[in-house]
Amino acid sequence: MVTTGVEAPGATELVIGLVPASHDAAVIDGAIRRITELAPPTGAVLIYPPYAGNREGPAESNWQLQADPQLAQDRTAIAQSLGDSFRKVFDTARNLDARACAIIASDLSTVTSDWATMLLQPIVDEGYDLVTPCYSRHPFEGMINRAIVYPLTRALYAKRVRNPMGPDFGLSRTMLARMASGPRTRFHPLASLTTEAITGGMKICQSHLGERVYPAPDWSSVSSLLAQVLDPLFLDVERYAAYWQRARASEEVHEFGNAVFLPGPNGASEVGRLIDSFQLGAHNLTEVWGTILPPSTLVELRRLAKQPAHTFRLPDETWARIVYDFALGHRLRTINRDQMLRAMTPIYLGWLASYALEIESAPPDAVEQRLERLCAAFESTKSYFVSRWRWPDRFNP
Repeated sequence: MVTTGVEAPGATELVIGLVPASHDAAVIDGAIRRITELAPPTGAVLIYPPYAGNREGPAESNWQLQADPQLAQDRTAIAQSLGDSFRKVFDTARNLDARACAIIASDLSTVTSDWATMLLQPIVDEGYDLVTPCYSRHPFEGMINRAIVYPLTRALYAKRVRNPMGPDFGLSRTMLARMASGPRTRFHPLASLTTEAITGGMKICQSHLGERVYPAPDWSSVSSLLAQVLDPLFLDVERYAAYWQRARASEEVHEFGNAVFLPGPNGASEVGRLIDSFQLGAHNLTEVWGTILPPSTLVELRRLAKQPAHTFRLPDETWARIVYDFALGHRLRTINRDQMLRAMTPIYLGWLASYALEIESAPPDAVEQRLERLCAAFESTKSYFVSRWRWPDRFNP
C-alpha cells in the first residue's frame, strides 16, 4: 500500500526514511525493493520521495509505503535540504510513536536491507539511542570528514565516532524526543545528532554498513561544500562549549559489524592541482587569513607555499590549530562567516595534498595509522583551542 500522508498512530514499530541524492527512479525503486525484503515482526513505515512508477508495498506484509515530496537532497544547499528532510522523517516517526527510526541519505545504489538492520537492530535489541555509520574504509573518500569533522568532534567531545555527520543514522524514541525539544532552530539534524547524543548522555554506538558510493570530486564546488558542512559544525562548537571544555581524553565507541578496507586509486594524481590552489590562496588571501590566524601560523603558511611539491608537507599540529582558529573566527564573526569558511578552502586543499603524498601506495593499516596521528594531533592541541576560546584577545601566539 502506498500513501501520501502520515497515517494515524498505531502499531508502528519502525520508520525508515530514504533521502536520496539521485532522483533516478530505478535507483530509488531498487532500494525500496531491497529494504522491503525484510520481514519486520510488527508495523514498519518506509518514507521516500515520489518518483515515476511508485511501487506498492509487499503483499500481506507489515510494510506501509509513504511517498513524501519533502524528502530530497539539493546539492547546491546540501546541509539545508538534508536538515529539512531529516526533520520530516523525525516528525513522521514521532507522530507514529515509532520505537526506532532510520534515515538513509547515502547513494541508494548500494544500499541493502542490511543497512536498515544495522541501523535499527542496536536500538531495538540493545537499547542504544543513536546509531552512527561506519563505511568501508577508502583512503581518499569522505575527506572533509576525515580531515576535519571526525578529528575535531573526537577531540572536543571525547568520543571516537567515525562519521559524526552520518549521513545515515538510527534513532531511538528517546533520541527523537530530544531532537524535537526546544525551538526547531536549536539543532541542525545533520550536524547536531551526534553532539547532542554525546552531550546529553545518550547511549551511542556505530555500525559497519559496508561500501558507500561518494559523488565524484567537483573541485569547482569545494568552497561551497566546505562552507555548508562547517557552518553548522562550528555553530555546535559554540553551542556546546561548556561541555567540550571539560571533556578529556577520547574514548572508544562500541561498534557492530566488521571494518572493511578498500584499496584506493593513486591519490597523487591530483596533488599538483591541490598545491597550485594552496599557493594561489596564499598569494591572494593573506589579508583575509590575517583576520583569523595568528602571526606564527601565517609565517608557516607562507613558508609552506614556497616548498617544492616533493617536499610539500602541512604538519598535523599546524592543520589542527588552523581548524580551531577558524572555529573561533566563526564564533567571533571577524568577517562574514560564509566568506571566512570559503577562505579556508585553499588551506584544506593544501592539507589534502600533503596527506595524499604521505599515504601514496600505503597499505590499509598504514592509512589508519596516518588518520590516528591526525586525530592525536587534534587532541594534543585542544588546550591551544581552549585557551584561545577563553581569551581570544590575550592568547594570540
